[in-house]
Amino acid sequence: MKNKSLTAIILSAGLSSRLKDFKPLLPLGGELLLERVISLYQSAGVQDIRVVTGHRAGDVMALAGSCGARPVFNPDFAQGMFSSVIAGVSDLLPDCDGFFIHPVDIPLVRRQTLIDLQNAFKLGKSSICYPTFLEIRGHPPLISGIHVKALNNWMGQGGLREFLNGLEAEVMNVPVVDQFILKDIDMPEDYAWAIGCMDRRDIPSEAECQALMIRQTVSQGVIDHCRAVADLAERLAAALNAAGCGLDIEQVVCAARVHDLARGLPRHAAEGARILREMGFPRIADIVAVHMDYPVNKDAPITEAEVVFLADKWIQEDREIGMEARFEAKLRKYGADADARRNILRCRDNALESQRRIEARMGRAISEL
Repeated sequence: MKNKSLTAIILSAGLSSRLKDFKPLLPLGGELLLERVISLYQSAGVQDIRVVTGHRAGDVMALAGSCGARPVFNPDFAQGMFSSVIAGVSDLLPDCDGFFIHPVDIPLVRRQTLIDLQNAFKLGKSSICYPTFLEIRGHPPLISGIHVKALNNWMGQGGLREFLNGLEAEVMNVPVVDQFILKDIDMPEDYAWAIGCMDRRDIPSEAECQALMIRQTVSQGVIDHCRAVADLAERLAAALNAAGCGLDIEQVVCAARVHDLARGLPRHAAEGARILREMGFPRIADIVAVHMDYPVNKDAPITEAEVVFLADKWIQEDREIGMEARFEAKLRKYGADADARRNILRCRDNALESQRRIEARMGRAISEL
């Protein structure tokens, strides 16, 4: 199918009355909210971007223009958000195949979400695509241009939501690994929460880890294994930090929760890391990449990756069985092959070295945690 001509309509016309500060021009992570949303679409390959202005139109128009977006003034902005939707839709080019509707106060949507929506829309099976996070719909919807005329003529109550509710048969729900499709900045506490997220956005939340495993259709047995590894890895990291290591426990736990997300695929550690980088999670990708065979250096500091590596070696299925038992099982299963046996013994010696140095740093055995 040919590439679709898509437009992003960013709604930036409101009064921001509940926040008591003007949302499009709020700073967040070194950018203003409007800048962040525009650059998000540009990074996802959407170049036709319309910014609907109203309140403080001059300021918003200047910023939109400087970012390469087209400002569209809504003279009726005081009537509510739906008037801005209509202003944006009325300004679409005649050959527009589809358009996103994105309120500026939902600024943390992940790039992969937009890519997932575009890929689903290009299949041509549905004319409305919603992103869903753990089965809950969020923003932005991607709507086919075939609905422009009906939307412009819509006289019903309830705005865009009610209009789209009448087209439920046309909808495709697109599962995404993105808690931020549900997070708008409406109140001061929402803004504070968003600021607090900025330095950690490349680490998935627990719910996003769950969504990642669902996305990869990971079996329940593998999910249970990852949970057990995460539990042990968290206890190891906490004990090491008590001894002065300074590990990032959130990284450790998140990486452990998804370390086998590509289980069953060739070179599953490398493939899992590739998937995570593609999804926008590079920090845990680096840990997942080496969870099978971490290069232990007795003179180097203990890292988050080493903790996950060692925890994984202690868990068989969802049970702690210890290092020796884990490798004995491997030798029984694969040891008849000389190359496999040599590799298992090398990995065992490497893991035992890691265990020795981690237990020495903690001042106690892993079995005592």
